[in-house]
Amino acid sequence: MEINLIIRELLAKHDFISLPGIGSFTQKYEPAFPSADGISFIPPKQIISFDTSRTFNDEAIENYLCDKLGVSHTEASDLLKEYISRLNYDLDSGKPRTFENVGELYKNKKGRIRFDQAADVDAALSTFGLKSLEVEKVNPRKIKKTKGQKDYATKAGNTSKKYSSNKILVIFSLLIVIAALTTTFILVPELRFWDNILNTKKSVAENAAELAQKSEETKLTDSVITKKDSLIEKVDQSIKENNNKKTALNYEEPKVQDNKTYYLIVGSFGKIENAQKLFETYKQKGYSPEIIQGNSMFRVSIGKTTDKNKALSDFNKYRTNYPNQPIWILGI
Repeated sequence: MEINLIIRELLAKHDFISLPGIGSFTQKYEPAFPSADGISFIPPKQIISFDTSRTFNDEAIENYLCDKLGVSHTEASDLLKEYISRLNYDLDSGKPRTFENVGELYKNKKGRIRFDQAADVDAALSTFGLKSLEVEKVNPRKIKKTKGQKDYATKAGNTSKKYSSNKILVIFSLLIVIAALTTTFILVPELRFWDNILNTKKSVAENAAELAQKSEETKLTDSVITKKDSLIEKVDQSIKENNNKKTALNYEEPKVQDNKTYYLIVGSFGKIENAQKLFETYKQKGYSPEIIQGNSMFRVSIGKTTDKNKALSDFNKYRTNYPNQPIWILGI
C-alpha cells in the first residue's frame, strides 16, 4: 500500500498527519462567506499546508496500516521508516513527490521543503462537494409615466410587486446564510460551543468531587500529623546509619582501564542493506552511528569509548530511555 495515497483519507479524520523527521500535513477550514458582488456565497473550504517544524511521529499512519493491513505495530513502523527513507532520497535528488488529491512536496534551490496544495478541481474534499451559490438578480421594470388615475394605479401595482420581490430576496438570502452557518458549525470542531458547555459542566462536577475528597483527606491528615513527625525523625536517623554501612560495604578500589574500545551495538545483520537502514534511522534521531564489519556480520554502533565505565553508563542510560530496544556492548 503506497503511503502517499492514504494521506488524503487520513486528513479527512485528522487535522495533522506527520511524516516523522520531515514535517506534518496540516489542515484548517475556511467558513462560507458572501462574495464581493453581493449576489453569491463562497462555500466552506479546506486549506492544506505542510509544517516543517512538526517533525515528531503522531503514529496516525502506523495505526492506519495496522488496521487496514492487519500487521503489527512494529511491522507498520518498519514500512513507514522505509517510505520516509525513499521520500528523503527523492527530495534530496530534486524529485518532487505528489500526494493524490492533496498536493506536491518538493525542495527548492536552497534545500528547503515546500508544498503546493492541489487545485480545487483535483482536491477531493477541498470544498466538501459544495459549489458557489448564486442568487438571481431581479431587474426592475421600467415604469411609463401616464396621466390621471391609471398612472397612480400603475405605480402602486409596480411598487407592491417590487416590495414583494425584495421581500422574497431577503428571505432567500437569510436562508442561505443560516444554511452556511449551520454547515460551518457542523464541519468545524472549534465552533461547536455545545461541546464546551458539556465539558464545562463535567469539569465543575469533577472539581466539586475532588474538593470534597481533599477536605476529607485533610481531616485524616490533621489527626495523624503529630505521630508522623516523630516517625519521620526515627526513619531519617535509621536511613543515615544504613547509608553509612552501605558505603563501607560497597567500596571498591578504582579499576585499571584496559586498552579496548567499547562499542554500543543496537543491531547485527547478515546483509549490509539492513544495517544501512538502521544506520539511517539512528542518524535521523541525532546519533552518530557507524557500521562495523566482522565475522561476516554488519553491526550498527551508536557510540564508542575506551572508558569501560562510560560505556556502561551510556548503556544504562539508553536502556532507561528505550527499554524495548536491543543494545549490547562490544569490546574490541
